[in-house]
Amino acid sequence: MTDVDLSQQPELLNDLPNRLVKHAVRYADHRSVNWDDLTPMMRHYVELKDQYPHALLLYRVGDFFETFFQDAITVARELELVLTAKDGGQKVGKVPLSGIPHHALDRYCALLVERGYAVAICDQTEDAADVQGRLVQREVTRVITPGTVLEEGMLNARRNNFLAAVVIAGTHWGLAYADVSTGEFLTTQSTQLEQLSFI
Repeated sequence: MTDVDLSQQPELLNDLPNRLVKHAVRYADHRSVNWDDLTPMMRHYVELKDQYPHALLLYRVGDFFETFFQDAITVARELELVLTAKDGGQKVGKVPLSGIPHHALDRYCALLVERGYAVAICDQTEDAADVQGRLVQREVTRVITPGTVLEEGMLNARRNNFLAAVVIAGTHWGLAYADVSTGEFLTTQSTQLEQLSFI
């Protein structure tokens, strides 16, 4: 194994087993690199990542969804995948990379969401075979959070999957919740706030 120079944020590797670190990389955080020095694809990735800072950004590259920088480190740790590297640009060098096959997207997203992460899916919106001399167009097509999982393959059929909302207005409150897997929907309201803590 090669030494990993993550002087910008070495704490990001604290929980990553050595067996998962494959290549030397420099930048643990996309905000620590000069974006003008990045390749066009990598620049597009960091621009999108800045729009979805709360989510892990899975970026479609051919047959894989790839993550870079801090998201790659998180994905490698949480899914026990190898942390490898990709060239970020001539002046930048290698940056952290971890990826998953596109056909396994739902399975891996389910694991990430189960662990409390939001996931932004950036897919190719045009056929790469039709593109010459420019970057394939990509855009975020969905954001998956623990409260928005609706895909059958990502829901546990033996467990309720509740989504809830609470509204408090003065001395009144209302609660609504639904089980997204069965369609069960319930509401209640009251003027006694202490009752809300027992529901």
